[in-house]
Amino acid sequence: MEPNVGYVVAGYAITAVALGGYALRLFVRARRARERADAVAARRRV
Repeated sequence: MEPNVGYVVAGYAITAVALGGYALRLFVRARRARERADAVAARRRV
């Protein structure tokens, strides 16, 4: 099984990068949604 260690490490690395990118996208979407909600609320106050 030792020859496959490189593939296992590569698989975990790719998975970590993919999950990190997904989480980053979620944070960006949440920030944009919050900004949109604040803009709508500001328009209602005026």
